Amino acid sequence: MTSPATAQPPLTMLYDGDCPICQRQVAWIQRQRHRERIRCVNIRAADFSPAAWGREWQELLGRMFARDGRGEWFAGMAAVRAMLALLGYRRLVWLSLRPGLKGLLDRGYLWVARHRFTLGRLLPTRY
Repeated sequence: MTSPATAQPPLTMLYDGDCPICQRQVAWIQRQRHRERIRCVNIRAADFSPAAWGREWQELLGRMFARDGRGEWFAGMAAVRAMLALLGYRRLVWLSLRPGLKGLLDRGYLWVARHRFTLGRLLPTRY
């Protein structure tokens, strides 16, 4: 398995366009200096087909997936790490992979993913 820290551009992020947290993340990516390295694809778009990506619909709804320029897949927090690495935040990615912290962040990601709509309602509407 490839480390998200060595993901290659372009990285295609498959995200839930109905998710308020995902919407914020995409808006944040679009403000970054290296945004051209990341392509965001809304899985809720009318023309999106999970089968075209070799994935199941329910799988895509459970967590974020990303595929890099080499065809490597990353899921959940690994997808976030790959995105951060390509945006130039490699030190942050390195830190997030430290023993102890990695497991905590991975579990935290899964919790946030499960509760993303409830948590999203708590966020201010402007981003």
